[in-house]
Amino acid sequence: MRAIILFAALAASGAAALAQDVALKEQNGLRYACGGAGVEERAALAALRPQANLELLFVTAKRGGYLADVAVTVYAGDKALLRVNAGGPMCELAAPAANYRIEAVYGGVKRSQEVSAGAKMARLVFRFPDEPWDGIRATDEEKRQGRGQ
Repeated sequence: MRAIILFAALAASGAAALAQDVALKEQNGLRYACGGAGVEERAALAALRPQANLELLFVTAKRGGYLADVAVTVYAGDKALLRVNAGGPMCELAAPAANYRIEAVYGGVKRSQEVSAGAKMARLVFRFPDEPWDGIRATDEEKRQGRGQ
């Protein structure tokens, strides 16, 4: 029984440590944080949201499943300001007021959207083709986590 409690405590502290690693980084004047693969990371990103004015979300088109490992490039005009591999389905960006083109590539499929960043939060959703279904259904716990509960 002690081993189970110890394992649970270690797992919880490891998850908390991962969530604490979610912080805004900077590249060419853009501050950003990407992640959200787990509940703790999504909570850490939500805490950064007041500092951001752009939010990116990567999902499958039909089922709305979260996607990770999306290549993201943010352009101002023809200049690439940010190139990052989003390790989770969400990115929070704090960008100077300007017009941007954001490209996201997943599984060889490219999506592009234009946005005008300012004081008000803008949320962009990038939808990619669903992968073939493997027949595995989410558990009730996974569904609750997906809803942020």
